[in-house]
Amino acid sequence: MNWLIYLAISFGGFAQTVPSEMMLGDLRLTINESTRRQIQKDVDRLTQSQTYYNILIDRMNLYFPIIEREHREAGIPDEIKFLAIQESALISDAVSSANAVGFWQFKDFTAREVGLRVDRNVDERLNIVSASRGSAKYLNSHNYFLKNWVYSVMAYNTGRGGAQKYVDNSNLGARRMTINSKTHWYVKKFIAHIVAFTPAVGRPHSEGIWLDEITNAGGKSLSQIAKEEKVDLEELEKYNKWLKRGDVPKDKTYSVLIPRQGTPPKRAIAQNTNKRNKISEPEKKIYPTELKPGITEANKSTIIPLNGIPSILAREHDDVHSLSARAGISEKRFRQYNDMSESDKIIPNEFYYIKKKKGKAKIGFHVAKRDESLWEISQQYGIRLSKLAKRNRMSIIDELRPGRVLWMDKTRPSSEPIAYHELNKPNITKPAARPTASTEDVDDEIITKESVEEPVSEEIIEEEVPDIIVPVVDTKEERLKKVKIHTIAAGETLWSISQLYEVEMEDLLRWNHLPDPNSISIGQNIQVKAPIEEASAGKKIISHTVAPGETVYAISRKYGMTVDEVVDLNNLNGFALDVGQELKVYDEE
Repeated sequence: MNWLIYLAISFGGFAQTVPSEMMLGDLRLTINESTRRQIQKDVDRLTQSQTYYNILIDRMNLYFPIIEREHREAGIPDEIKFLAIQESALISDAVSSANAVGFWQFKDFTAREVGLRVDRNVDERLNIVSASRGSAKYLNSHNYFLKNWVYSVMAYNTGRGGAQKYVDNSNLGARRMTINSKTHWYVKKFIAHIVAFTPAVGRPHSEGIWLDEITNAGGKSLSQIAKEEKVDLEELEKYNKWLKRGDVPKDKTYSVLIPRQGTPPKRAIAQNTNKRNKISEPEKKIYPTELKPGITEANKSTIIPLNGIPSILAREHDDVHSLSARAGISEKRFRQYNDMSESDKIIPNEFYYIKKKKGKAKIGFHVAKRDESLWEISQQYGIRLSKLAKRNRMSIIDELRPGRVLWMDKTRPSSEPIAYHELNKPNITKPAARPTASTEDVDDEIITKESVEEPVSEEIIEEEVPDIIVPVVDTKEERLKKVKIHTIAAGETLWSISQLYEVEMEDLLRWNHLPDPNSISIGQNIQVKAPIEEASAGKKIISHTVAPGETVYAISRKYGMTVDEVVDLNNLNGFALDVGQELKVYDEE
């Protein structure tokens, strides 16, 4: 009996409940109660954001037919297809902190071992057909020795050598197996993905897209293929990032994916012949103005130049789809031009660019206001977000502190410290004839006018940048080094935290003495930086005598250290130093 009978149907659809028994190929798994509750927490985390869940479902149902075919032909259990979601969220060019790449997260040497081509022209790790074929070979090689699909899945993460310490020899070749507290965390997470996403397998794509496949495109460019197949080149490139440059090679057969609109022909992907699967009637190309009702030539907005770049004004109820349609560009281009991710929403009465922004602004400097983001500044001056960040030696995700002086037309020299100045509260001048008006201090730079008889006159005195500039280390690299403790918020996982701080998840487990990634809870403080004993291992430590006027900051810069490294290495309680005090520092030589 299939384990899906344990998934009860609720009012909203399937209730993704972890069963007490399930099948992995021909291996029956029994999950004990405490482990079942543990896995259920992962299932709940995976499904708590409906938006993200739906995005994954769309990707899953685009790529699963291909994965199913390749794995079925290689004898891989069908359930293992969910491992691709766990590994990469089915993002073709996903890159891990360990430099594993693609749908199935292969490192380059492992990819070559399973027959994938990885060079400057082609990276088959980004090709769902080739990568899935490679994953099947890799899994089968593990199963040949371990004779157990649970252990083979575990070895996908740990390597066969790393898996040995978790292997119970009595389970080799077994038909039944118990999942309990001793089971490796990666396997439990894999089971959570099966439970979370199985109910949505086969759901139609939200935009009516399906993937056709051709295998006879050797010697052709994607541009040629786009014309022949009558598809948008940008969309074709989106699903074929594996071809990095040049034409499709002829050294072997490569699958090129063609995005189609409409209902896919029955078993279109599964046949996988050397000829493209034919469609009885060519699909009509659908243009953006046809996809959303009410968008016609008559109501397209007037294009307005902003910072010398064509822009369009967002109206109430506009979204990326309607704005890109009115502008006559693809949604992908629209998001690129405005530095927007797929989750970003349109703000009514704001201008959005419909051509590429510039690499620099026309002004020299900008002082960040309260609650102003780097993106808002990039939009205000028509400068690309990445360029603005690069000119200020920061990352686009770095916190922008109010009062920071941003370089707009040149790159801040590395020798020039970051400048800040204190934002003064705006001075408000009000008419003497209105004595009842509030005279309380205003904390923000936004003044609310409540009078209906006569507008309150306001005079905001311009803030001046003071002469004193405070040096602050604020590059992304230094920020990552400075943060030591992270408080876990709702929805965060140990994996997401490891990505945020660019550390290995295994390090987080070791630094915090955690038994597995599931043993974290909301509000828990965890260390996200190596303990000083580990960070200083192998480094030569010398002594520095504090001279008059020296600060911890100055000493840290002298020896190429961070302030925190100096503090931690010397067990300092603060930043106060005494003249003649001996400090441990790293020897740069």
